[in-house]
Order: sequence, then structure tokens, then C-alpha cells
Amino acid sequence: MPTRNNSSNKINKSSAITSLKEFLSEESLSRFRFAMSLFLFFAGFGLLLGDLGKNGISDPKWIRGTHVTLICISLFLSFKFENFKKYSESVLLFHFAVMSIHSFYLLYLNGLYLGYLFGLILVVFSMGVSINNRRVLIPVLLIFIAVAFFVGIHVKDPKIDVGMYYFGLISSGILSVLVIGFRMRTFETLLEADVQMEKFQINIEEELSIAQKTQKSLVDLEFPEAGNIRIYSYFKPLESVGGDLIKTNLGKEGELDFFFADAAGHGVSAAMVSAMAVMAFKSVAPVAESPSKGLTLIHESLMTMIGGFFITAVYMRLDREKKSLTYSYAGHHPAVLIKSDGSVQELTGKGTVLLALPKLFNKDYEILLESGDRVLLFSDGMFEFYEREKDFFGYEAFLDLIRDYTSLSGRVFLDSLGEAVLGLHSSELKDDMTMLLLEVL
Repeated sequence: MPTRNNSSNKINKSSAITSLKEFLSEESLSRFRFAMSLFLFFAGFGLLLGDLGKNGISDPKWIRGTHVTLICISLFLSFKFENFKKYSESVLLFHFAVMSIHSFYLLYLNGLYLGYLFGLILVVFSMGVSINNRRVLIPVLLIFIAVAFFVGIHVKDPKIDVGMYYFGLISSGILSVLVIGFRMRTFETLLEADVQMEKFQINIEEELSIAQKTQKSLVDLEFPEAGNIRIYSYFKPLESVGGDLIKTNLGKEGELDFFFADAAGHGVSAAMVSAMAVMAFKSVAPVAESPSKGLTLIHESLMTMIGGFFITAVYMRLDREKKSLTYSYAGHHPAVLIKSDGSVQELTGKGTVLLALPKLFNKDYEILLESGDRVLLFSDGMFEFYEREKDFFGYEAFLDLIRDYTSLSGRVFLDSLGEAVLGLHSSELKDDMTMLLLEVL
């Protein structure tokens, strides 16, 4: 088990790093354009000042014109080509090198003129904002500072204090490193959050997968032999997890007990509540004197373990010899009896919902089945939905739909009824669709 977790963590980390790199790649393009805009301002500003030679400043316009042209080309390419972001940092380092060489040249020629110093500080700071790779930036800045010292030592007739010149460039380099350090710590925090989010998502998916497998085991699709009575079930689950269940138990005397229930809500919790209800049914069915007693025992056993949930249910007991069906409700809507002539009638009865109150109030009802009779139980997912016309479908409309398909029988009847309901939905399923059919030959 630890091996699986380590593997999962590696996958999560790798995936999160990949997504963060993609994020940084997109962001680097924006920062590249920001830095290029600053470079363009610095290089182009000198062209707007006219002839600086009148003030004793040497600043060849052709060099600035070349810079402006190269910067404009780079900016154009960054908008024109999608893959440019892969090379944006390399292009940015190239422009930084060119701008730095130009600036140091002008500082040397013009005796550390203050305007060029400010421009160079701006260029250095833009690197801290725009570069992602600290390992690349620090060596570049060390070379930059070494050149700065060389220029400061050899310049003739400085117009500003050399200490101020050193302080300006060194502090701007340090500030650039601090800025990139802060940014990368922020990205590392994002990375950790991304890893944790992916772990959480994987855990949720694993829990849902377990719950879905659990729920599938809660709905019986095969049933014991019942003489001349055929039993069928239909189950259309949510893509996530619901709380419907159908369970049977064959008694010692040949009686067949059915537990048809729906735990409120959806998701893992509903599936777990249903699983506990199934275990309770399996333990009480062999000793329950009647369906109502069975529901009471299930209620009492679950009350001590489950809080905040409730379950609607129908408990039926089929005597195959007598063809008698005894049933009891726990807050569930009525099942229906379909006669051989196609008429549909409710199996009347009432009872309180499981787990809703400390004590359960319900009773037993009994009918005798005749040849051609069918008993249909169904969950509220069969009728509690909105049609394409945005009208609520409802219980009575579902009974009318049943009447339209009474000429069919067995599996075909259930499948056709299920397809008809699915065709009426205005959106995806919001609840499980579950049916149980008892058919007397």
C-alpha cells in the first residue's frame, strides 16, 4: 500500500509541475512584453530628445535606432507566433546584454551621466520581474556587476559620485534577485497547492469508484426461483453515486422477502447508508415475523449507527404457494398493481420514514395475486424530474406512462418504460432510476 501512495504522489507532483510550467510559460510571455516595453521606452526616449551632442553628451542615434528596431521585431514576433514563448527568456537575455553593453558604453563616454544610470537600473530591475530562472539570472548579474566595476574604475571625469554609481547598480541587482526569489516562492506555494488539489481529486475519484462498485452490489439483478412468478429488476444509476437498493432473502419456509429502498441524497455517504441498510436487512429478514416487523428491526438497528440521514423503503414478503403478497411502507410512495386487463392501481398503505423519528409507525397490508398480475415498485427517480418542456413530470404522469406499456411484459416492459422516462428528461439524470417487477404467469 505505501508503494502505491508513493507512486501516486510522484504522479501528482509531476502533473502539478507540468501544469505550473505551462502557467509560467504563459506568464513569461506577458512579462517578456512588459520588459520589452521598458526597453523600448528607454531606447526610444533618447531619439525624442533631439541632438544630445549640443549638451556635450555622446549618444549615437544609429545605435538607439538599431535597438528600437530589434525590440519592435521581437515584440511583433511574440504576438505573431504561438511557439515564441519557448524562446522568450533567451531573447530577453539577448536584449538585456545588448542594452547593458550600450548603457555601459554611454556611461563610460559621458562620465557616468545620471540619466543613463537611471535607465540601466530600470533595465536591471525589469530582468528580476521577467526572468523565471534564478540560476540563469544570478550569473548574468554577477557579470553585469563586474563590468559595472570595470567601467566605474576606468571612467574619466565622472559627473556623479562613483560610490552612488556603484550603489545604484548593485542595489538594483540585489533587488532583482529578491524579486525573482519572492516570485518563485509564490510559484512554489502554488505548486504545493496544485499538488494537494490533485491528491484531493484523486482521492475523491477513488472513493467514488469504490462507492459505485458498492452500489452496484446493492441492487439484485438475479433472483431465486419463485415457481410461476417471474422477477425482474431495472437499474439506471447516476454517473456519480446514488442510494437506491434492491435486496432479496429466501426464507427457510420458502417465503421470499424483498427490501426496496432509497437512501436520501447522493454520493459516497448515500451509498454507505444503503450498504448499512442492506446489512441490517440481511440480519433481520430470517427472524422478522412480518414486513412491518422487519422494517422496525431495520430502523432500530440503524438508529444507533446513522444520524442525519433517512431512508424510504418498501418491505414485501411473497408466499409463493399461496400467491399472497404482504407489504409494509416506510415513507415510500405506493407501488402499483397491474392487472391482466391492463388496469393500473396503487397498492395503498402508509408508514413513517426510516430514521426520521425515534419510533417507526407502520403496518402490514396483504393482497392475493392472480394469474396475469404484475406488481411494480419504482424509485422516485422514475418520476421526479422536469420534462423537456420544463414541466414537472410527477407520480400521476408516471402511472399514465405505465398504462401505455402494459401490453409489454417482463424485461421488455421494464426496459421500454426506462427508455421512455429517459427520453422525457430535460437534462442529465439527477437521481437513480430503479424498478422491481413481480409477474405472475
